Amino acid sequence: MQLREHRFVLGFIALYLLIGGAYFLQDSNLEFVIYVGVIVAAFVLLFGTLHITKFPSYILWLISIWGLMHILGGSVQTSDGVLFAYHIYPFLDLGGEFYILKYDQVVHGYLYGVMSIVFLHVLTNTLRATGPAWILILLAVMASMGVSAMNEIMEFLIAMNLERHGVGGYENAMLDLIFNFGGAIVGIMLLYIVNKKSVIS
Repeated sequence: MQLREHRFVLGFIALYLLIGGAYFLQDSNLEFVIYVGVIVAAFVLLFGTLHITKFPSYILWLISIWGLMHILGGSVQTSDGVLFAYHIYPFLDLGGEFYILKYDQVVHGYLYGVMSIVFLHVLTNTLRATGPAWILILLAVMASMGVSAMNEIMEFLIAMNLERHGVGGYENAMLDLIFNFGGAIVGIMLLYIVNKKSVIS
């Protein structure tokens, strides 16, 4: 029943994953083939547990948009290389990898903003946790950062095992974590401001 209700978002996800996966395979880009596999596994887990989590449609669409942003980031070519490396605006440029703002950082901030919303939903609607709103928000942000740390570990392992990869060095990893944290806070606070009642109920 849940899958039938969300057939449009499922079709959207399937379409860009098939196109993206085919592109990365023909390009022999093993790094992004791995990423597509991780995204597929994440969506299988997401939709396979909907009967428990009961995520609303807007959360599913937010997550699906992240998947598309990731596929585009590794396939669209720009003057700086692939879209992930694209320099949007030089708010702070200290040379090398220390550049703000890049497309990759926008994707990081967006994803972990969404993840904080996901975890808040799990806490308040799936687990029925109660308590002061600020504690639930803090727990959701910290859970989002836990996923963020796992992502950085995965990127480190890819960098250690693949000759061809787009994973940056120490400064890139630290900037990623900063944008992950900032995104988690901004995402959950936007939800809190837009619909305070549903966040803490």
